[in-house]
Amino acid sequence: MLAAPESDKPLFGLVMNGSNFVFLKLVKGNGPQYAKSKELILDQDDGLATTLQVMKRLGEIVNVTIR
Repeated sequence: MLAAPESDKPLFGLVMNGSNFVFLKLVKGNGPQYAKSKELILDQDDGLATTLQVMKRLGEIVNVTIR
């Protein structure tokens, strides 16, 4: 993410390992600032629903950016 071309918009990422997901966000500015979600586990609590909600929202952001 840090190697991506210069951008004034946040960059988003997803790290996954089987059924575990962590969403990442990078904001470049005076220095890179990262944020990460809590670890979402698909078969625990509302992990699947939350993961799908986040992915849907990121998809909406990408569609707006591309248009």
